[in-house]
Amino acid sequence: MKISELFPKRIMISALLLSVILFVSTTAFSQITITTNDMPSPGDTVRKSNALTTGNVDYTLTGENYNWDFTGLFPLFQTVDEYENVSSVPFLYQLVFIPTFVANLAQKFPEADTLGLPISDPYRFFKNTSSSFTDVGFAVTVSDIPIPLKFNNADVVYDFPVNYGNADSSFSGVDFGIPDLGFIGIDRKRVNKVDGWGTLTTSYGSFDVLRLKSTVEEYDSIYIDSLNFGTGINRLYTEYKWMANGFSSPLLQITEEGALLTVAWTDSVFDPTTTIGEPLAQQQTFSIVPNPISGNGTIHFQIHESGLIYITIYDLTGVAVSHLFEGEMEKGSHEISVSGEHAQLKNGIYFVRLQTHAGISTQKLIVQ
Repeated sequence: MKISELFPKRIMISALLLSVILFVSTTAFSQITITTNDMPSPGDTVRKSNALTTGNVDYTLTGENYNWDFTGLFPLFQTVDEYENVSSVPFLYQLVFIPTFVANLAQKFPEADTLGLPISDPYRFFKNTSSSFTDVGFAVTVSDIPIPLKFNNADVVYDFPVNYGNADSSFSGVDFGIPDLGFIGIDRKRVNKVDGWGTLTTSYGSFDVLRLKSTVEEYDSIYIDSLNFGTGINRLYTEYKWMANGFSSPLLQITEEGALLTVAWTDSVFDPTTTIGEPLAQQQTFSIVPNPISGNGTIHFQIHESGLIYITIYDLTGVAVSHLFEGEMEKGSHEISVSGEHAQLKNGIYFVRLQTHAGISTQKLIVQ
């Protein structure tokens, strides 16, 4: 007896259609593809929670149809990535990164002091095209001197389309010197491999993702004429990125460099009364000198209005291990001494939280 005689043709056709639908559905939705449309655009802002540990989660594990559960991540502080049009950055930066369409996206970073030199207007520049998303250089202003650093060859962060199993590599670098100021050199090799796909779950939700692993070998060198000081360092770090459609940056990125681990993930605003919250406004001064400390250190900070001040030290799991100060302070500049011995801190990495009327700021503290 023929199969067609056992089953009516209508049932056979329905079964065939159902099989096709299931096959197409599985093919279309089991793995995603990342393209230029999933990259940041001028005006985008992305809020990130940050930590220095993943707890007991082995972040190196990956595979096909893999489920990554990072719901146990504990945020130590939050930051906001902001992207701008290159035409809005300082004019002398534009002269380097706008001609011949070198860059079409800029990301600004917080200002800081490095090796005793004031750093202002720090930017990183990218070029987003249909074929790739590349890091084309960065720019800073040191002691009122603009220093735009365009890579000789772009660092290919993503090669589009990004699909499971893809692999690519790139070489980039820059050599830049200014008489009577100093020299900066960077040589970088990046190897990318999309080594997994599946579902990522964090405090922000669950998403279909691709997992991209980047291994970066880099040599950084710097010489400062005024300090008669120069140094070079070989770096090897690995970036693990979980990427989803419709987001301007990885939903989760874990960077591993030696014993140091940094974790950043897209998140909502969390309550600073129950967690270590958002940083203070950038005009607020908060620093620890020296850092690392092996004996005594000093916390320098400035407050703009009189009021209650709380200074607390947290370990990497978010547990408060020492309360340095709690009380009223007048507006102005202040100093508080910190000692690893008196605070009963073992050697390791901690976070010092300063809470004022304006909000909360967190600085990393290393005890040696």
